[in-house]
Amino acid sequence: MKDLSLIGRNLEKVIIIDNISENFMAQPDNGIHIKSWYSDPHDRELTNLVPFLKDLVERKVPDVRDELKKQRAEWRNQGSPIASKT
Repeated sequence: MKDLSLIGRNLEKVIIIDNISENFMAQPDNGIHIKSWYSDPHDRELTNLVPFLKDLVERKVPDVRDELKKQRAEWRNQGSPIASKT
């Protein structure tokens, strides 16, 4: 488990992207679960997140957790493998 509070940053501005959802159990609202990429030369999980992450920065969202909650629901509705376990 990775405890984001230990990095000493405002958790309203922190996102953890990990292929193991248990790694962000301490702050699940800050996490984006992606599929594992091991031995997959065609993996594009992080690339697929760029538009979403860029949008967060450009809009200067006050709390990324609120935006992640909305986005997770959208990903689920679209059947996206991103955020499938969160």
